Amino acid sequence: MSENVNKPKGKVYWRSFDELANTAEFRDEASREFPANADVFEFDPISRRKFLGVMGASMAMAGLGASGCRKPAQHILPYNRRPEDLVPGVPSYFATTMWVAGSVEGLLVKSQDGRPIKVEGNPSHPISRGRTSMHAQAAVLDVYDNNRSREPRNGNSAVSWSRVESALDELAGSLAGQGGRGLALLVEGRPSPTERALLAEVARRYPQATLYTHDPGQGPNRDAGLRLAGLARHSVHADLGEARIVVALDSNFMVEGPNPVANARQFADGRRLEDQARSGMNRLYAIEPTFTVTGANADNRLQLPASQIGDFVAMVAQRVFAGGASTPPGAQGALSALSPRELGERAGAFADAVAEDLLAHRGTSALLVGDRQPAWVHGLVHLVNAALGNDGRTVRYLPEPDRPESLGIEELVAQIRNGNVSTLVILDANPVYTAPADLEFAAQLDAVETTIHLGYHVDETARRCDWHIPRSHDLECWGDLRAADGTVGIQQPLIDPLFRSLSPIELLARLLGRSAGGRDLVRDTWNRRAAAAVDFESTWREWLHEGVVARGANPGRPTFSWRDLEAAIRNHEALPAPTDSALEVVFALDPSVWDGRYANNAWLQELPDPITKVVWDNAALVGPGTARRLNLNMNTATIRGFENATVVEVSVDGRSLTAPVFVVPGIADNVIVLPLGYGRELEADVAGEDVGFNAGRLLTTAGWFAAGATVTRTRANYRLATTQNHHSLTDDMGNYRPFIRERDLEAYRENPTFVQDYEELPAYKLNSLWEEPNPRDGQQWGMAIDLTSCIGCSACTIACQAENNIPVVGKERVMMGREMAWIRLDRYFSIDWDSDDTWAEPEVVTQPVACMHCETAPCEQVCPVAATVHSPEGLNDMVYNRCIGTRYCANNCPYKVRRFNFFNYSKENDERNPLYEMQKNPDVTVRFRGVMEKCTYCVQRINREKIHAKVNTPTGVVTDGAIVTACEQACPTNAIVFGDINDPTSRVSRLKRMDRDYALLSYLNIHPRTSYLAQIRNPHPNL
Repeated sequence: MSENVNKPKGKVYWRSFDELANTAEFRDEASREFPANADVFEFDPISRRKFLGVMGASMAMAGLGASGCRKPAQHILPYNRRPEDLVPGVPSYFATTMWVAGSVEGLLVKSQDGRPIKVEGNPSHPISRGRTSMHAQAAVLDVYDNNRSREPRNGNSAVSWSRVESALDELAGSLAGQGGRGLALLVEGRPSPTERALLAEVARRYPQATLYTHDPGQGPNRDAGLRLAGLARHSVHADLGEARIVVALDSNFMVEGPNPVANARQFADGRRLEDQARSGMNRLYAIEPTFTVTGANADNRLQLPASQIGDFVAMVAQRVFAGGASTPPGAQGALSALSPRELGERAGAFADAVAEDLLAHRGTSALLVGDRQPAWVHGLVHLVNAALGNDGRTVRYLPEPDRPESLGIEELVAQIRNGNVSTLVILDANPVYTAPADLEFAAQLDAVETTIHLGYHVDETARRCDWHIPRSHDLECWGDLRAADGTVGIQQPLIDPLFRSLSPIELLARLLGRSAGGRDLVRDTWNRRAAAAVDFESTWREWLHEGVVARGANPGRPTFSWRDLEAAIRNHEALPAPTDSALEVVFALDPSVWDGRYANNAWLQELPDPITKVVWDNAALVGPGTARRLNLNMNTATIRGFENATVVEVSVDGRSLTAPVFVVPGIADNVIVLPLGYGRELEADVAGEDVGFNAGRLLTTAGWFAAGATVTRTRANYRLATTQNHHSLTDDMGNYRPFIRERDLEAYRENPTFVQDYEELPAYKLNSLWEEPNPRDGQQWGMAIDLTSCIGCSACTIACQAENNIPVVGKERVMMGREMAWIRLDRYFSIDWDSDDTWAEPEVVTQPVACMHCETAPCEQVCPVAATVHSPEGLNDMVYNRCIGTRYCANNCPYKVRRFNFFNYSKENDERNPLYEMQKNPDVTVRFRGVMEKCTYCVQRINREKIHAKVNTPTGVVTDGAIVTACEQACPTNAIVFGDINDPTSRVSRLKRMDRDYALLSYLNIHPRTSYLAQIRNPHPNL
């Protein structure tokens, strides 16, 4: 590839290897008005016979409709008596909590006429503070999943609920007579006080029963590491509000773990720079085997194989204690056991810089380790945090006395093999798919006399169990959850279950011989815990209204014990370093579908991966150096909308798997990364065996990385849909002039106005030839996006999709460039051509791009029917019923943000899944075939607040902060700010006056209302 590149000087930004190589195919695609293959007929060449048939059917339908243009008559049944608290057309909001991708989030859910349609963060919840993750945003679509289990099953046959209830009552009676002998419960380990109270009651009622926990999203290493620190029955979470130095050790803490939303917010708060260049910033180090969202936002990043992260931690620990950190009592043996391997000059310099910063910021630093790392690494990180005084400040340890004692899934399999399990109840888990492959869990189920499964789908585990019981969605049932900081919230239903089902606590109650509903179970839990003097009814109503029962308190510094850590360090078996012939396999949770639990969510399937931009699939990921050694082509025509990827066979520990390969920078040499969560054996509209490959077939109890893998290239190819080159911006003013503007903190302080250095034309040459007709008085709306705060988590994209009824189009159409998302996240890699080792540590910057609402919008000038017009408040409005689909506006948009409905995608989605109609936002028009659409600045929210201001204020002026767009409201880092740019005191105006503010493609003189604040990093000066 390098010989094709006309090398520039300094830092270069690029989205794909094709763009970096500046191939003729890429130049042709980037300069097109429409993507290649944007024809009307799809997938297969159309024959003359098919063409005439389609045209004949079209003419016939036109003739049928010629008698009139009225919609068909529909009859509805009105309320005989309108409910007191329901105003037609006015949404209601309910506070709740939800267990989302391994963390607890406090939510505020919008309900329209009894239907939950949009999820927001609960401002009263200290974890969420009004913000959410992308998985929480997408949760509302799972309620309306057409493939959810609708009826209980016994074997392969549907049965009545009365038979299920009789079977459960009979089981409860039988267990009571035997003291629970042979009973095993497998749970996910949700931090629910009510569920834990019921599990404790099960343990008392059935003393011979055993509880097991299996959650592939967090794994056993976190708890095992806490036990090595003497903190059994504790949880750990970061509190980064005061952290100036953060070290992420194979930890993607911004989107994974027990506290990602709060982590992302607190990390971004430490980098605001709203006091211009005089402000300080925190500093983030990331040491990881593959690019993650956290690593992409690091100030300094080191790519290392996962097997060498522990050695790096040991190197840092030795330097910290040699530099003056006091050794905690009882920890001397653990420190003497450290003998890290030599990792090279760069890793040594990196460890020096990390240790120097940690020692200079005792009590205001934090080391965070990911769940992929083994227990001894977790324990060593706890030791270093304790020695630095970080415990109780930036790293908090929360006692969990109500957590029931449990064993892992390996112990469960051992008991099954020994014949000690006769009844297995699986609550909300899918171990046949997610359990390590060497456990052969599907075969183990056949050896159990009675198996009962509670779940959303008839999934891989449900099909192997004797009984399957449908599970209620969290927005349909009662519950409670304790967040990472100890805050407890009530989970209340937004809607009656669409299909009769049970919640986990209702099934546990049934096993105890009780038929109580979820509401009564949760009320009983908190009625017992409430003080006797408290008016419980009024307190209960307040809890439901606020969504918070009790806020978490700082538990202070824990009491550590290091006596077991020394043995763990000495006895761990280090994996050999990866080589060209023996690669290291690293398993990872997929950013969208997680461990597979979200595989049937179409929004998440069509959401581009934050790094690879692959949709509807996963792939084996390797770095450029590894790809060259494996003879894999890095330029594989991604400009056509898909990656014609080479299929390889990956073999490790006697197991093999075929998968397509995707080459991506930032992956450690001789490492191959396998994302989990795909290749489901699920009979579903969205997920199935043909969607991705099941990397879990290679995952064993040995851990989340393995050595000695071989990769064999096959003759097969596989089409991966990737959006990394879609809607690429072109620069007509010169090569390699970046759309991203970025500086290090020190360089920014020396030149605070550096963004102006990128302007090719001076301001006085950007005057228009005529006086602009657009009014500039009154309230004028605009947006500012801070690239320093944006982490690229994609919450904004899913929030926009939920708010604005944006359809999905499927893998084939994505490959044709027809995805409909209004916000795209342009991910740019950057490398320094002047560096001695260009590919050593590439950086990543993410830039959200939506309609800019230009004041002299090129799209408005070419529409022949005035379907896109300028509003008096500066919005570039779309009038859908005027649009005739010429697509001239898309031709003329330099930002490439307009989306065209080549087909009636919304109708197709609704026909495939009729329940999707229940999620639609009635305030937003559902678009149809032949109509152009794009970001509207959530005009429906603007109008709602304008009406509210007109009714409730004498001036009718909307106050700053009252209008919050969907993307702004979801963003966990507050990177997006919307408001009145004519109000000098509004936050958006203050941001636009900052010296970091710049407009994308400003030389075009189209005055976009959305602007960006340049990216600032704070690297260590020695790295």
